[in-house]
Amino acid sequence: MKFTRCLYLLLILANVSSFAQQMKWWNPAQATFPVIEGRAWHTDLVRPYDRLPAKAEKTVRPAVWSLGQNTAGEYIRFTTNATEITIRYQISKAKSMDHMPATGVSGVDLYALDANNNWQWIRGAYSFGDTVQYKFTNVISNVPIKEFRLYLPLYNMPKWMQIGTPKDKDFTPLQVSNEQPLVLYGTSIMQGACASRPGLAWTNILGRKLNLPIINLGFSGNGRLEQPVIDLLNETNARLFVLDCQPNLVDKKVYPGADIENRIRTSVKSLQAKHPDVPILLVEHCCGVPEVGVDTTFFNRYTWSSEVMNKTFTTLKKEGIKNIHLLTAADIGFDSASTVDGTHPTDIGMMKYADAYEKAIGKVLGKKGGRRK
Repeated sequence: MKFTRCLYLLLILANVSSFAQQMKWWNPAQATFPVIEGRAWHTDLVRPYDRLPAKAEKTVRPAVWSLGQNTAGEYIRFTTNATEITIRYQISKAKSMDHMPATGVSGVDLYALDANNNWQWIRGAYSFGDTVQYKFTNVISNVPIKEFRLYLPLYNMPKWMQIGTPKDKDFTPLQVSNEQPLVLYGTSIMQGACASRPGLAWTNILGRKLNLPIINLGFSGNGRLEQPVIDLLNETNARLFVLDCQPNLVDKKVYPGADIENRIRTSVKSLQAKHPDVPILLVEHCCGVPEVGVDTTFFNRYTWSSEVMNKTFTTLKKEGIKNIHLLTAADIGFDSASTVDGTHPTDIGMMKYADAYEKAIGKVLGKKGGRRK
């Protein structure tokens, strides 16, 4: 009996070893050209997956710098004829939060763009241990696949990462797009709380809808329209700027209305001074509508924040400021199923957010839905 058990164990180990030997592994951090999409800086980084350049550590607040290490909005594009893809990596922070699962906080998410320009989600078997591993098997599509898109964790950062495919299959990483991006500055909602998986963060949904690169500068609890971050936005080659920071500007004692108005005004004028022809989309607080819930304490704060944004936008327009646009809470259309806690979107809320943005950006850019084929 002992001999049989030992033989069985040896056979298992042999199969595992054989599997490991049959796979080839690619490390994105060692690529000879930029492969991390969804960020504006690809050189002079402290860590290979950082969203912010090294110099920003001296200008932004420590909380913003720390959150800039999270890989929210980042993704890797590649082509392969493999039907089996394995992702393995280690993370730097806690794998989950009370209101957001590990698959969203620390997981990856794989999509495929087929020859008909339709996105297909690919189910992965995952395990969260000392090393996180996702295995995607039977990756077979009835329509030929043009490319894959691997979304990285929303609230964590890989210490290292490898993408594995069978040795006898092709694997080609794709260089980052040279398309002008949409550059977004916001809060935890923009960073991705509380999507169940990275591909369902509204910025990532929007990126697939428009087929345009999006730079996600969402910082949980720290989207405050601060000049050092605006200065970073000014370094980008944006086709559109989005300022969606009202969810972090709801406390009248900390941020009086006049202060918020000044932050909005200063941000707009700073961006327009360097990018006079680039439109700016200003956004109200998504939860400032009665349909979200009956807690008037929060509703009143959120509504007030939206009113400050709306009033400031109207004033700027009257002053002759051009090329600014407003996305209202009513346009976003949240209801009782849209949030986890009255603030952070569920997957339903993320879809509503992305749909509203798609319509708004389509109007701003003068294209149907803003979509690029």
